[in-house]
Amino acid sequence: MHDDTELLIDVCSIDSIWGKERQLAEFFAGQLRAWGCDDVELVESRPDRPSVGARLSGTGGGRSLVLNGHLDIYELSEDWTRDPFNAALEDGKVYGAGIADMKAGTAAAAAAVRRIAASDDRPRGDVIFQGVSCHFEGGVGTRSLCAAGFVGDAAIDCEPSSNTIGIAHRGAAYLKITTKGRQAHTTYKHLGVNAIETMEPILAGLRELESTLPYEPHPLLPGGPILNIGTISGGTKHNQVPDRCAVTLDIRLLPSQDPHDVKRRVEEMIEHLRTTVDSRIDAVVEFSEHWLSGPRHPYEIAADAPIVVSLDEAVRAVTSSEPIYRGVPFWCDLVALRQFGVDGVNFGPGDPPYNFPDEYVFEAQYLQAVDVYEHLIREFCQ
Repeated sequence: MHDDTELLIDVCSIDSIWGKERQLAEFFAGQLRAWGCDDVELVESRPDRPSVGARLSGTGGGRSLVLNGHLDIYELSEDWTRDPFNAALEDGKVYGAGIADMKAGTAAAAAAVRRIAASDDRPRGDVIFQGVSCHFEGGVGTRSLCAAGFVGDAAIDCEPSSNTIGIAHRGAAYLKITTKGRQAHTTYKHLGVNAIETMEPILAGLRELESTLPYEPHPLLPGGPILNIGTISGGTKHNQVPDRCAVTLDIRLLPSQDPHDVKRRVEEMIEHLRTTVDSRIDAVVEFSEHWLSGPRHPYEIAADAPIVVSLDEAVRAVTSSEPIYRGVPFWCDLVALRQFGVDGVNFGPGDPPYNFPDEYVFEAQYLQAVDVYEHLIREFCQ
């Protein structure tokens, strides 16, 4: 078995479900120290949720490159037919929990660092590894590592893209809408205000709003904004008029859209319903806690930016074919990196739907990503 594949299997055999990143962070820290990285640090991104940063120093005078991957994975489906943490290679596929999103990308970044560290031909610039926790809180781990000094001249986000180049990704507005009513017993319903009933026209308005939000089409991100009503809750008992009802929304945006403007348009839609449909509507629209912890703005970088040009050349050299450019449909930590002055681009192994029972990546795609990262480091950091 290839050494890089063994590393991937080791990584996937460690449970790092959202909130339990410590063991994997410590594993990477131990490996990075053993490989000869000069500066390895566990940074507490949130209590007991460390991220790991490492720096492999160059010989001096070259550009520095960050390779970013998150450690946390989503909760697992009950439909797995194999042990999700007994990772294995079978028929050209590596199976394991969270391997597509995104342990394959994170492991590939680490494998590339290992290759450079073991080489007698170290580039002039530094190579920085970021293994981040708290990604699902909006890049909290990436921000904490950047604040701790693990930054560079440019970055590769190793999120799954089927080894295509992603120079743009969608943003998101996570919103919570709460309607306020007045509690009463069913037999005195006329003295109460049913908050679930006042939510009904808002739900219909949201479905209409999805198709009317203004945006500029993007060549790499087909379609318009995507609005999902994810949860709904309200009431206390069957015989009580509910005084509260709440829904949460995930609205995926194009680079031309701003989350704050979308929130304002939701508020305007609700006010219009209050004045024209149901005067009882009393609603509050807020960004969710998970959005506020790391605002998920859209992202775009120019195709002729130095890091994009270098990645394009690396893909051509490794694959002997024309690179494919695609928009990334989900949110990446590229936004968090840019806040610290580090522009980046996305490239990583893993295919849709990313989170699925018996999750896997193709070994050949994973190893190709390691080759691309190594080639990119040698070109960009030299």
